[in-house]
Formats: sequence, C-alpha cells, structure tokens
Amino acid sequence: MAARRIAMMLSAGVNIALAAMMLVVLFGGFSASNDLGAPSALTTTKSAAAVNPALRQFSGKLAALDRPDFCAWAEDDDMPSRGGRRDRGPKFEEKLLQVRRITKVVKGGKNMGFRALVAVGDKNGKVGLGCASAKEVMTAVEKASMEAQKTAITVPITKEFSLPHRLDIQWGAASVMMKPAPTGTGLVAGGAVRTIMELAGYKNARGKQLGTDNALNNAKAVMEAFKSMEIEKIKAAGLL
Repeated sequence: MAARRIAMMLSAGVNIALAAMMLVVLFGGFSASNDLGAPSALTTTKSAAAVNPALRQFSGKLAALDRPDFCAWAEDDDMPSRGGRRDRGPKFEEKLLQVRRITKVVKGGKNMGFRALVAVGDKNGKVGLGCASAKEVMTAVEKASMEAQKTAITVPITKEFSLPHRLDIQWGAASVMMKPAPTGTGLVAGGAVRTIMELAGYKNARGKQLGTDNALNNAKAVMEAFKSMEIEKIKAAGLL
C-alpha cells in the first residue's frame, strides 16, 4: 500500500510539472498591451517557437495583429453587441385572415388538418399573402406566415397614402374594386380587402367586395390587383 501511494504521488507530481511547463511554453511568450488595457498585441518568444515548430508559424500570424487599432472595434458604439442581432430587413406585421378545417381522404381513411390564410405587411409599401395547411393550427399559421414573407411584393403609395388609380380585378368568384380617396377619408372597406390594404400602408382608400365573401378568393384578388400596377408608368405620370 505504501509503495502504491508513493507511486501515485510521484505520478501526480510529474503531471503537475508537465502541465506547468506546457503553460509556460504556450502562454509565457504572450504580452499584453498596457495602452488599451486589453490583449491587443500578441507575440511569441523565440524560445517557445524553438520548442514547437508549429508555434513558429503561429507567431507569424500573430505578428500581423500587432497594430494599435486591433481592439478599436471593441470601443466603437456603432458596432452591434456580441449578442445582438443585425438588421435583417423590414419588420412585418401579420394578421390571420382565415382558419379552416380540411380533410384529406386516403386509402386508410381520412386525415384531418387545418388551413391558415395569413397576410403580412410593413405598412410602408410591402405586403404579402400566404396560405398553408398542417395537422395543427399553430404550425399552419407559421408556415403561411413564412410563405407570405417570402412572396411579399412592393406596392406604390401616393403622398396622400392612397392608391394611384382605380383597380378592378376578378379572381374566380371574387370581384374586388379599389379606388383612391382624398386625405381624411380613411379606409372604407371590409373583410380581407381592408386588412391587406391596411398592412400595405394605405390610409385613404375605398374598397368593395362585389362577388363572393370567401376570404381566400378576395385576398387573392387584391394581391393580383396590386401586381397589375406598373410602378414605372405611375412614377412617370407623377402620381407618386
């Protein structure tokens, strides 16, 4: 027992000594700059590079970092924080237009699910529409929202926050009319037409659903009407 204890003590001592030597070799050659109070300039000693050839190559890379502005980014207020997120485009506001239960007939029976219709917009000229189905309502809404953001389009808005001209569109059984209105009128519309126009950023306009009351068809009709507007011709006419 005494011999085993002595052997274990000797082994522990050797391990501690080796660890100390490795720390001296790896970190003994690094020097910190006192100007910025941070390790802005890192160099390696010749003895450490002689012990390990890999450190010699590493010292050449660290030599390029020996410049006074190496840590300047840490004190720059314009740079985002390490845990912060960069701006990833416009922030969309989403609204749920419709949720319906659907049934898919398969060989073994029927599969129940849900279909969600979601409209998104930044109220500054970008609007999108998405429709997706899933077994759960939340999953269907998330899928529809992602589809709406991916397929978002840009619509022209006048200085009065209105439409540049009248729009008449028919999509399936839906027939939608939209026309501009003077300042102070507000949004005079209902259903999916009002929701999409509000998300697009229009504040003074009139709209009416002349056909079916189906939210999906009316929403599709509004999006098709927006796509039919030629922004270049509208700009040339001075309507924006």
